[in-house]
Amino acid sequence: MTKEAKLTGQGYNQNAVLNFFRQPPFVGIIAFMSVLVVQPLGHIIMLVMENVLIHGEVWYSQFFDGSPDIPAGFENYAGINNIIYLPAFIMGVVGIWIIMWGVKKGTEVAGTWAGFIGASLLWTGWVEFSLHYHARYFAIKSLCDDGTFAFACATKPATKPEYFLMQGSVGFLLVIVLYFMLNKETRCNMFRWMHRYMRIKVGKPSRGLARNFSNNVAIETITILWFFYVFLMIIYDPTWFGETHWLTYLSFGLMLLWSGYLIQRLLRFKRATTALRYAIPTAIIFWNAVEIAGRWGWFEEYWG
Repeated sequence: MTKEAKLTGQGYNQNAVLNFFRQPPFVGIIAFMSVLVVQPLGHIIMLVMENVLIHGEVWYSQFFDGSPDIPAGFENYAGINNIIYLPAFIMGVVGIWIIMWGVKKGTEVAGTWAGFIGASLLWTGWVEFSLHYHARYFAIKSLCDDGTFAFACATKPATKPEYFLMQGSVGFLLVIVLYFMLNKETRCNMFRWMHRYMRIKVGKPSRGLARNFSNNVAIETITILWFFYVFLMIIYDPTWFGETHWLTYLSFGLMLLWSGYLIQRLLRFKRATTALRYAIPTAIIFWNAVEIAGRWGWFEEYWG
């Protein structure tokens, strides 16, 4: 066999393998895993920044009469260390740049990936670390594993202070959800289902309207993350329900059933970009069930 024939045969085999993985169910599996891996990765990045980058002076906001008592060996959830917020700010800037790059490229492939990656960086860098800072600035306590609220916990807290602050954004969240629900241009299957079966008349989508994939995917990713963070915080809150309330168990079961239904649909997808956009809510809904199971202590959350 000639050298050219061998190269041709190798190229054919490589194309055959690639084409094999471009077919269902592998398109959906790859899309689902791509989104799923990012969920704990954001938490891991925050942990690394909180525990590795921190050095130098820790200060306390004006809302403290003085430095709170932090017992030896306890984790301090009241002190502010400015060093971690600069890389968080840069992370958000990079996320915006990626989203804008996707808008400039204008293609479905670049826009879908840029929107998702950029939104993930923007969420961790700007949203989560902004809450991280202001929760400590406004002296919000953590919920420790023993059920007490304190500025320091002996072990990893059940709820960090920034997530209580996020819970307070529920009003803003509902306004944003209302906007998407009443938007006639939405391509979200859930909102379109609501339009049909709840008889919400928003008008017909505009014909020939070009989609800004990067911007749309970014906003949808952030809104979905935001919605489920707030939802989990509300059902965990013992004033409302609590982590052992029947509604929490029901939510866990519904998350598994809902994500299972979405996964079996996702496995039929043939186009990678469409699969990725569908995988974003699918993987996040599934991850909520993982989060609840971790809250119950079914396994150790090394990323939390």
